[in-house]
This record gives sequence, structure tokens and C-alpha cells, in this order.
Amino acid sequence: MKDRATGTLPPPLRVHRAGETSVLAEYPDTAAVLAAAAAVRALSPAHLLELVPAERTLLLHGAAPRDVGQLADLLSNLPRAAREETGGGETSIGIVYDGEDLEDVAELLGMSTDALISAHSGATWTVAFGGFAPGFPYLVADAPHEASGPPWEVPRRAEPRTSVPAGAVGLASRYCGIYPRPSPGGWQLIGRSDAPLFDVHREPPALLSPGTRVRFTPQRAASRPTAATAAALARAAREAAAVPARLGLHRGAGPGTSSRPALEILSPGPLTLVEDAGRPGRAAIGVSRSGAFDRGALQRANRAVGNPPGAAGLEILLGPLALRAAAPTVVAVSGTQAPVRIGRGDDEVGDVALPADASREQALALDPGDRIEVGPAADGLRLVLAVRGGITQVRRQDRRDDTSGDELIEVLGARSRDTLSGLGPDPLQDGDLLLVGPERGLDAVPTVVAPAGTAPDGPEGADGDAVRIPVLIGPRAELLGDEAVEALLGTDWTVRPDSDRVGVRLDGPAMPVPSGAASVPSEPMLPGAVQVPPSGLPVVYGPDHPTTGGYPVIAVVTRTGLDRLAQAGPGTRLRFVTTDGDGTRWSPPARR
Repeated sequence: MKDRATGTLPPPLRVHRAGETSVLAEYPDTAAVLAAAAAVRALSPAHLLELVPAERTLLLHGAAPRDVGQLADLLSNLPRAAREETGGGETSIGIVYDGEDLEDVAELLGMSTDALISAHSGATWTVAFGGFAPGFPYLVADAPHEASGPPWEVPRRAEPRTSVPAGAVGLASRYCGIYPRPSPGGWQLIGRSDAPLFDVHREPPALLSPGTRVRFTPQRAASRPTAATAAALARAAREAAAVPARLGLHRGAGPGTSSRPALEILSPGPLTLVEDAGRPGRAAIGVSRSGAFDRGALQRANRAVGNPPGAAGLEILLGPLALRAAAPTVVAVSGTQAPVRIGRGDDEVGDVALPADASREQALALDPGDRIEVGPAADGLRLVLAVRGGITQVRRQDRRDDTSGDELIEVLGARSRDTLSGLGPDPLQDGDLLLVGPERGLDAVPTVVAPAGTAPDGPEGADGDAVRIPVLIGPRAELLGDEAVEALLGTDWTVRPDSDRVGVRLDGPAMPVPSGAASVPSEPMLPGAVQVPPSGLPVVYGPDHPTTGGYPVIAVVTRTGLDRLAQAGPGTRLRFVTTDGDGTRWSPPARR
């Protein structure tokens, strides 16, 4: 696997471009992927934002299109990491072997339950990659010393469970996994563990990261609490976790805090989230970047109030959103076109009504008591509202005991709500109070703004009445063939109503899917990935996407395309068009 004479690793089997700034490298097996990942981590390239291993592939996500060629060259001559063999260290995980599927799994593997427990606890497992949920490890067993060792090829359940408890240990395919939180799942459950797999207050937050070696230690079963007792314990844990927030004992809430109340939520509309530029760099442990779907709108709104481009603002689904100013405040709206109305708290000052085509990227000054209503959206799906200083905290009103507490909204370095994982601040409700940061150090509010209507919106790039979505073909187009690529580019697709921040689902004539091409070994995913499931109907991943997936990616939407896609509501017609990104052309190395 390694060239011991030169101290370098063999190059990948193939390298594919994956979108504007990423490459996807193929390797012969998981061990080669982990060796390459360890070597890249040891080099720590400055322009590398994400390094995501999967079963037989490794994704390197750069900061700009110019990084693509550099990352590919890096993989072709990669020095071996000094401590590659140890990976992420070794740990022991306690397990109670009392899973509901234990006997069925033993029968599938042709052994007794005792023999299964002995084999499972006697094996050394290695975390191949993370995915499905933050902290969920996909573990593979080292090759058994004896040829008679179990192959661990276990099929998923024919009918997935609607709820699998946190800590459940399961087998599926050749993997072993541990559920870090309650969720649906189809793995065969053989036991349970109380190991704290994921904790946002810990660094690193995932207990088991790719490369970590794991030994399972059998434990005796303790008496299980009744359902009522379990519910009471969960409720007590939630209340205990809320105490520090109510007492203001978390970051940014103590004496001398620079955060100040700015806006009160009067009506949040269908869905209003706090979003910023996201949390890159955590995909290897199952945490997607998240962040504003229409990132360009967030940057423009922040620019209009003098904030840094990635400061936290509000992402508003359709609207209308109604707020009341608690202090002198400057706000700006971007995204799709929508009317903005300001009702002044001072009767001597006239109200303001901005039509949908004149409301965007305008710095709007609010005085205490002023009410502002944003929306409803006129022709797109999402609005962004920026507040000078950036949103730093949310003061929640506890409706159970009529008390309030400041919510810690910065999670893993970002203030974004990830709707798939549940990380970040909860959706806003009426009565919530938004706190913002200091104005010191911010840019001045621009006195000259761009003419209204110059910002991109939903219909921009329309071809007839279909919105053009630019894509780069690949990385897995060759698995699906030219006919599938032609179908992708030649169809006017329609956005389905079940689309959201996780993925935009499309309707249209089913794309041809060659036999055997509808699934691939789990591979890293990225925002804008166009997956083709067996149905032949594409799904485009949004900012809250799973970090790994098992369907081939035929193309990747560009950053500009994602901003347009963020504004595509149900029924919107889309047409994919090819692009070279910013004009940077790159050809992958020839097949070895």
C-alpha cells in the first residue's frame, strides 16, 4: 500500500473534480483512504476547508476553484504520515449485548449468540468515516486472524424502525455503527452503549473520528428504567441543561457582555431561522456546513448594514415576519423580492412602505417601538434580514414559568441552525428577543446603495420561464452514462413540495439508470450535489445535507446556482446548464 522506499503513498486510482472547489479521489480500500487522509491532515494545507473520508473515496474541499489542481497534485505525491498506523488512537467502548436483533444476526452469520458476542468483542474495529448523524461512526473490523472469522456481511432490516434509541449498536452490510441520538434506522441491533458519542461542548465533539481503533467491552445489563422513568429522567436532564442559560452562565451572557437587545419577534411567519456563513471543517464527523441557503443574499444584506459578510442574520421562509425594535437599530433585507412596511412608534414620524421591487439592500433605521413587517415573498422563497452588529444571542420566553433566558446560539463555531442534525438555535417564536453584537469596529452604514432590483432573485437566469441552474458535471457521471447526463440537461425539472434545506427534490421524466449504477459505496457529499437514486428523479443537496450518501452524484451545482435554488419554491421549473465555474479548467490525472 505504501512506497516504503520513497516514503510516499501510492496515488489514488482516479481523481474526479467535484464542483467548483473540490476533488474526489478513489482508492482501492478503506485502509488506503484512511492512510491518505492521515497524510493530508499531517500536511494541513492552508487552502483546504474540508477533508472527508468515506468507504473508498476521499473528498478534499478547497477554498477557491484555483485550489482544485493543487489538491489533485498533492494527492499524486503524498508523503506518508509519521503516525499513520495509529490513526485517531484507540479506545474501548462498553456494550451490553441485548439488542432486539441479536439472535437473528447470529443466525444470519451461522453462529450462536455467544459466539457472535465473542467475535464482535474480540475484533478490533476502525472508524472508516462518519455520517448519517453527527458523531455516528461507520466501523469496519480488521481482517480476522483465522479464515473462519465472521465476514460481518449483515443486510439491513427489511422494514426500518421508526425510532432507534440513542446508544444502540447495530450491524449493516460490513459495518458496525452506534446511534448517537434517537432516530429512525434500519440497522440490525445487537446491543447498546452509554458512551457519549457526541457533545458540542467537547473538542473534538465526536468521541470516534475516522481512523480511531475501537474495542468493544462486554458489560452486564443493568436494570432498564420504565418508560415513565426514562421520560422523567430526560425531562430532568433538559431542565438541568437549561439552568446555566437562565442564570446567564454561558459565553457572552455574563457581566460586561457586549450583546444588547435589538429586536423582538412578534410573528415569525412559517419558519424563521438564525443563519450565518456556517460551520465548515466538521463533515468528517457527520456535521455539515449548514449556513444561509442563499449565501449571496446574506452577504449583501450584511454589507448594507456594515457587518462582516458572514454575520448571523435571519433566514425567513416566505414571510411575513413581524418584529418590534427594542433599541435604535439598523436592518436590511435581501433575498427574493418582498414588500417592507415600517410602523413608527412615534406618531409624529410617518410610516414607511417599500414595494417589493425597492426594498432590498436598503439600510433601514428603526427607533425603539417601531414595528417592521417583511414579506410575504413576491416571487421567490427565502428572505434574509441582517441587523447591524449581527445576531449573537436569542432571549427565549419560557412559557411554562413565565421566565426568560439567553440561549447559547453559537454551536461548534457557528450560529446557524442545521435542520437535519438539530444543531444551532431553534426556530424563532413570537416573544423571542434578538440580541446583537457591538457596533465598534464595524464598517459605516453605506450612504449610497445599489439601485433596487440589481440583486439576484429567484427568476434570474430564467430560460423562458425555467430557472437556469449552473452545474459542473461529475464526479460520478460516468457511472450513469451519457444518456443520463443528456436527460439531466435536457429536462425542465419541477421542484417538489417536500423540498427543504436538506435537499431539493425534483419531478420530471425519470432519468435512465443503468443496472447496478443506482448505488455506490458510501461517498462524501457536499452542498449542491445532484444525486440520482434508483427512481431516476434527482435530488439536489442543500446546506443541511447528510455528509455521506450512497447514490451516484451526476453533477454539482455551483455557488451561484445554490443561491438561485434557495429561491425555487414548489412548482418552480428548473433547467440545469453546464459551466466551467469561473473559467478555470482542470483535467484529472490519467487513469493508472
